[in-house]
Amino acid sequence: MYDFDVIVIGAGPAGYEVASLLGEGGKSVCVIEKGEESVGGTCLNEGCVPAKNFLETSAYIKKEEYFKTCGVTHSQSTLDMITLQASTHCLIQDLKVGIFNKLKKSKVSIEYDTASFVDDHTLQLAKQDKTITAENIVIASGSSHRDHPLMKLEGETIISSREVFKLQTIPESILVIGGGAIGCEFASFFNALGSKVHIAEFMPKLVPHEDDDVARTLKREFEKNGIKIDVKANVTEYNVVENGVEVTIDTGKKVETHTFEKVLISIGRIPNTSRLELERAGIENDRGFIEVNENLQTINHSNIYAIGDVLKSPALAHVAYYEAKRVAQHILEKESFPAEYIFPSVTFCTPQIASIGKSEQMLKENGIKFKNKKLFFKSNAKAKIKGDDSGFIKVLYDEETSLILGASIIGNDATELIHQFLIAINANLTLNDLEKMIFAHPTLSESSLDLLH
Repeated sequence: MYDFDVIVIGAGPAGYEVASLLGEGGKSVCVIEKGEESVGGTCLNEGCVPAKNFLETSAYIKKEEYFKTCGVTHSQSTLDMITLQASTHCLIQDLKVGIFNKLKKSKVSIEYDTASFVDDHTLQLAKQDKTITAENIVIASGSSHRDHPLMKLEGETIISSREVFKLQTIPESILVIGGGAIGCEFASFFNALGSKVHIAEFMPKLVPHEDDDVARTLKREFEKNGIKIDVKANVTEYNVVENGVEVTIDTGKKVETHTFEKVLISIGRIPNTSRLELERAGIENDRGFIEVNENLQTINHSNIYAIGDVLKSPALAHVAYYEAKRVAQHILEKESFPAEYIFPSVTFCTPQIASIGKSEQMLKENGIKFKNKKLFFKSNAKAKIKGDDSGFIKVLYDEETSLILGASIIGNDATELIHQFLIAINANLTLNDLEKMIFAHPTLSESSLDLLH
């Protein structure tokens, strides 16, 4: 007899979602999380939620010049970091109450502790020095910042995104190492608030996973706003000095040394699995990433599942939610969610970036004949009304059938607009099908119709 039907390790998006679904389904469920303050995971406490609150604030300041052209006259906006932090804390706590209510409603119990495997049905709780058992175990322990191979995070001058939310003042200058989604988002934030921002990206372009056209446009917009960008860039040397950090950057074409007040490390994340003692349960992993089958079960144990950032799937909260639903359905022996799915990739920098479906590179590699159409927001009334008509919508479609295969957007509200293409791809719609629809005017969404002309 087991203590629970299911134990879930981790109370982030993947963990609390699968736990609540299983509880609603009649299973006895226990969630293990290291502390009450950590419920909600990285996304809620030190990731996407606070970051987007910071970005929303900075975007307002960024548009101040446009508001002046509309007759809004007031003194230049300034940002009080202490007030912003307090506001963000209130937002996090408000959302956290919702999570606790969700778990309570589903009759899920919580153990505030750290867990490690004893065997495939048993976990050791470190703080309480006891073991608990379950028929099924779901690993949803999330991920942490990846360390830089050279630079050591010390939380003062060399920081991660976590420390951004604790800054008392805006740095005069900052080097962002890593030009992926997180790096570009914080580059936008600091740039809007007046910091001198420099991005050093190891790959040949910013946001390496996005369309080349999108990456080029983002680079151009960033540079137009005063952000300095180095690609194919390696940090070869650094020294913490009195007024910040002295950093040497080698791009292969040039070697330069600059001094920055702060350095932000943003080079990806690693799974939180090192303390789980996976080997005791015979759980296969690759550099900490857990190996699973098509049902998200670990290779050697059908009763142990893994979801979220501990997998090699993209470290995105919305992907984690979907994986949680899949596992819950599988354990409850209900109708399964599809193992193959598409999901939007979004970056909340300024301008925003979003993509869905197949990329040009993927289509070329698979020998699929396709065409693309691009619509620039410069012809869209709502974009002009919002004070920013930069960017475009780009759609990839099958050359013979006109089926929509993928889409990329850079510009105003790209992270919202992308979902119409998510629906279109899932519904196997063609470009001609879009032509038969009526979008409201003036809206950014109606740009999709102009793709047909």
